[in-house]
Amino acid sequence: MSEVKIRRKSKGYAVTLYTAVASCQAIPVVDMAGGVVSMGTTSSNVSALHVYASDSEDGTYARLYDFAGSQANVTLSASTADSRAYALPDAVFGAHWIKLASSTTNSTGVVATVTMKG
Repeated sequence: MSEVKIRRKSKGYAVTLYTAVASCQAIPVVDMAGGVVSMGTTSSNVSALHVYASDSEDGTYARLYDFAGSQANVTLSASTADSRAYALPDAVFGAHWIKLASSTTNSTGVVATVTMKG
């Protein structure tokens, strides 16, 4: 008897970081259950990525908070000589669409990869 293999969906998105939410790329998370943000080496003073959520891709994006009322941020190491991958906060997976905005202008234009897994 052969083993049943469960296949999960996964999708990667290249995103450019901006401080202005309107400039950020929308990322669908409606069918996803986990994800990471991969950053290459950085020499900026960025300390966090702020997460914004919406019920539609072109809808109004609001700052995302977790169940305890804390902002759902991704805390980053400001300067790294090696690549880093950061887990997305659990609160993200209750949303349909998210945008990741940089906490500082120093990281504007930095490219990251968001990998989502269903």
